[in-house]
Amino acid sequence: MNIVVVIPVYNPPQSFEKLLLDLSNIEFIKNILVIDDGSKKKILLKCVKCTILRHDKNKGKGAALKTAFEYLKEMLFDRIILLDGDLKVEKEELQAFCEKAFILNDKQVVIGYPIKVRKKGFGVVKKFAKFVVKIYTRKEVEHCLSGQRIVPFSVLKNIKHIPDRYGVDISMLIDFIKMGCEIKEVEFDFSHDEKGKSLKDILHKIRQMKDIFCVFITKWRA
Repeated sequence: MNIVVVIPVYNPPQSFEKLLLDLSNIEFIKNILVIDDGSKKKILLKCVKCTILRHDKNKGKGAALKTAFEYLKEMLFDRIILLDGDLKVEKEELQAFCEKAFILNDKQVVIGYPIKVRKKGFGVVKKFAKFVVKIYTRKEVEHCLSGQRIVPFSVLKNIKHIPDRYGVDISMLIDFIKMGCEIKEVEFDFSHDEKGKSLKDILHKIRQMKDIFCVFITKWRA
């Protein structure tokens, strides 16, 4: 099976190097595509399996994924593994998650969700995101905001619109379900830069809520 890992990053933490090293040491992963979304410090990769694409300025996660999908569209892969750049995970757990690519068919999408969450926010963004997904699909997806996903490569050509920023995960999830994909939510023991109740975290959540609301309006008009 031909698998590509796609990682959009912006000013990645130090743990990013370990993530790339662990991925490169997983035998069945031959291709890792990193999209540097305008990081202030140039990202240098020491991984022979890695290809990097760069944005001159920060455009958002959705824009980074559009760049990746445009680059990949003429290639032949079976699965795409999507990971966040701030992912912190042990190699064994990472490999176990990636191996789930082998048990899927072309109508299944995996969402990996964290077992332990240290910080606790208010949950408003998650509830709204779940609401938007249910409105458009009549499906309950508990961990609809998680960016750790395994997706059949064949579904990419049927995604008509990818928003530039934080709404991308919700927008693509709605499209996957409308294509008839089964969503499989699985435990994945990882952590990342979680958001709590500080002013900075709340402002981030407001931006995220705004982007999800834009998805809600855009899908309605479509």
